[in-house]
This record gives sequence, C-alpha cells and structure tokens, in this order.
Amino acid sequence: MFSRLYYVRYQDQAVYWVLGGLVWVVYVLDRLRDAHNQDPSLRDRHRFHWRFRKLFLVFAALIFLACVAGFFLGVPAAMLWQRPYTYGLPQNLGELSVALFTHGVLVILLALGFFALGHKQGPSMESVLFKNVLGALTFAFGTAMGAHFYTYNGLIDMVFSFDAIGFAFLCLMNLNAIDLWEREELLGEDLRKRDYFLSLPLLLIGFLSLLAAHFWHEYRKPFYYSMLAASASLLMLDHFRVKLSARLLRVLADVALLVPLPIFWFWFKN
Repeated sequence: MFSRLYYVRYQDQAVYWVLGGLVWVVYVLDRLRDAHNQDPSLRDRHRFHWRFRKLFLVFAALIFLACVAGFFLGVPAAMLWQRPYTYGLPQNLGELSVALFTHGVLVILLALGFFALGHKQGPSMESVLFKNVLGALTFAFGTAMGAHFYTYNGLIDMVFSFDAIGFAFLCLMNLNAIDLWEREELLGEDLRKRDYFLSLPLLLIGFLSLLAAHFWHEYRKPFYYSMLAASASLLMLDHFRVKLSARLLRVLADVALLVPLPIFWFWFKN
C-alpha cells in the first residue's frame, strides 16, 4: 500500500520478511514485559509467553539477527542493481545510508519509548492510551519506512504524510478497542470512556476519509476508501461486542484492518 502511495516502482522482497520478523519480536518482548510485571489482569497469551519465556527469547534473538543481516545484505545491493526501476534513491551509497539511518532512528526511538512507557504505565485507560499511541506510531512508521526510504523525499515527508498518520490512527483504534473490550469483560459493564477512546474517533476518521475520497487527490482514493472501510468494520465490531467473546473480538479487530486490502489491490490492478 505504501509503495503505491509513495510511487515506489521497485521494492525488494526482503523488506516484507524483515517487517514481519521484527513485528513478531516486538510482540514477544511486549508480552514478556507485561507478564514480568505480574498484572492480575493478564490473559492466556501472556501466561503462555511467560511459561516458555526462555524459548521465546532465544527465537526472538535469532530472528532479530536474521532480520538485520537479511536487510543489510539484501536491500541495499538489490536497490543498486535495480536502479533503473527505483524512484529516487539510491543516487549513491551515501544517500542510501542517510535514508536508512534517519528512518531507522525514528522507528527505534519510538519502539524504545513504547517499551519504557509500558514498563511504567498505570492501570488507568488514560495511561494505556499513551502506550497505545507510541505502539501505533511505531508500527505505522515502521511499515511506511519500508517504502518511503526508496524515494527522494526526506523523513519529514513521511512523518507528516496523511497516509502514515491515517494508518497510525487506525492502528491506535485497533489497540484501544482491544483494551476497552477486555476491560469491560473483566468489569462486567460498559466503560463511559469508550465514546472518547473509540466511537467518536472512528466516526471522525470515517467522515474525513469520505470527504477526502470525494475532494482530494484522485490517485489516493483507494487509501481513503480503505480508511473508511476499516473504521466502519471496527465500529460494527464494537456495536456487536456483547455477542462475541473478548478473544474472538481481538482476532476480528485485526481482521478489520485487513478488510480494505482487496479493495486497494483491485483498484490499482484495474
């Protein structure tokens, strides 16, 4: 998606494997960190990770090293070999190094902030919100950088692009929804804060996406429709939450972010 939006004509396959591997590593470390804090509200997924923590740590370390090696051995060389088909970088190895460093530092700092804040967060939903914001930004910018560092545009262009920020917002709504549903299951009642943390933001982003699809750049219409579809899917899940278990809702919340992909793919293929 980001490759299309940033007009990137070539992208090495290693980027996808690296993204998947690093996201899994962060997920494992986050679960182990939560389990180490011994929160009484921990779920089965936390207990499972903690029970096999040594095995998970070994695999996380191996996959992390494989991702780093695979990226630096594959992507820069492939970009130079495929230079006639790339948009923007690399003009030379120096520019490539600067692009990788600036984009990488941003995501690493966000990830470190995510773990640091999560280690000290309180039990309130407001405290969890700050952790979710950093988690959403880390994932969104970490995904976007896999396409953006191929372009002429600098880091600031990615940070303030509507595409990356919009995707980060959807990721935030995904995290907020899961936290709210699980908290409500434990309490046995609806939380009054749900309108401010979930319902109203989803209605707002859906409305803005609809306006953007009608009045903004034609080339980005599939992205705006994707935002609208994902927001509507999360709102529907929230509406029917009482009929579904928290475990199923957690899975469906992730599925909601995948609903727009066929729309996006079909649009550019035709």
